[in-house]
Amino acid sequence: MTYLHLKQELAQLIKTKNALVRQLQPCKKLMDLEGVAEVCAGMLYSSIGDGKQFKNGREASAFIGLTPKQHSSGGKVFMTGIDRAGGIKELRSALYQGALSYICRLPEEAKTAKQAWLIRLVQRAGIKRSCIALANKTVRTAWAMLRYENKYVQQPLLTIKK
Repeated sequence: MTYLHLKQELAQLIKTKNALVRQLQPCKKLMDLEGVAEVCAGMLYSSIGDGKQFKNGREASAFIGLTPKQHSSGGKVFMTGIDRAGGIKELRSALYQGALSYICRLPEEAKTAKQAWLIRLVQRAGIKRSCIALANKTVRTAWAMLRYENKYVQQPLLTIKK
């Protein structure tokens, strides 16, 4: 086989995989999350499953490698950056790219509570840390959705009238 044939076959396989992901009910629910499309939804569902093997969302996020490393000694807790060597690198990378795409398209005025949180976080911590925070929140939300079979509902931004 030539390179062009392999490239065409790979493109067809990717289309087939994405079509299968769009047919699965849990993956359809996961694609409602910010920054999650077919690739992330399929990888999340295959990694987390129904979520019953994890006690909480933090465990699922730690399994994927999106929580900070913790070093404790003498009652003092030191939190460092995320561990790039551990977890599921491909899923973490896909979630980061999805979060980066979502953050780069944030509106000037927030319409949801999550958008307001992200705008403040980007101003305070920068884009890269905000991407990791959004990816972490996405995994925790995905775990809750899969574990309790809930649907994702965006919280509208509450405005206080003067």
